[in-house]
Amino acid sequence: MGLLVRLWCSEMIERTTPNESYLWLKDYFKQRPDIGFWKAVLNIVLYSPNPFRPEARRLPRPGFLFSAGLLAFAIGWFVYFNFAR
Repeated sequence: MGLLVRLWCSEMIERTTPNESYLWLKDYFKQRPDIGFWKAVLNIVLYSPNPFRPEARRLPRPGFLFSAGLLAFAIGWFVYFNFAR
């Protein structure tokens, strides 16, 4: 049985280093400001932007405000009972 030659193997480009791949991805994400980690965080924390008024301020979601207040209360409780007393 002979070797099967795959057509797509003959057209492969040369190998890239991890640094080249990293730079390529970094440039790709710089060109796409609509995706990214901070955009995802802002979309969780704030209401969706108004497409008719893009300059309008985005208000925080009530669930996030409650969670942030609860976390601040828990940290204050911990600090008070472990260090202040």
